[in-house]
Amino acid sequence: MATIDATIAIASDIVSGLAIGKTMTMKKADSTVGLELTTGLAKRSFTSTNQVDLLTFNTGVAADVTADKSAKLYIKNVGSSSTKYFTIGKGNSSGSGTESTIDSSGTVYYRIGRLYGGDWMLIPWDAAGSNIGDITIQPSSAEKMDVEYMVFYE
Repeated sequence: MATIDATIAIASDIVSGLAIGKTMTMKKADSTVGLELTTGLAKRSFTSTNQVDLLTFNTGVAADVTADKSAKLYIKNVGSSSTKYFTIGKGNSSGSGTESTIDSSGTVYYRIGRLYGGDWMLIPWDAAGSNIGDITIQPSSAEKMDVEYMVFYE
């Protein structure tokens, strides 16, 4: 049986004595069996400020990641800039330099947040539901910016 563990350690000098250390074994939905598949670590470069789909509903790995399956998504801004960031979202991308919103055509988009240089995230991912399962990304600068990402799934 495969095992994929994710570990996070948080310590701070802002709150005295704050020390959080947690490990999670990534498991299949409704199971004690570990996730066994991964896309492998991918790297993508961007040279415009267009909002685009990083992962697209029913395409590639997203075709296998459905509401009744378990998947975890890792994304990291591999840059070091404290001013340049990627805005990460869930839903349909605009394909342009403007962020999608909910509109009369049913385009739905939810902003998750920004990843500045060195920032990373690990979230559960449900790719089901047409375009709402897309993961979008939008660089803050047209200068070359790089991101790495990986999906762990069943």
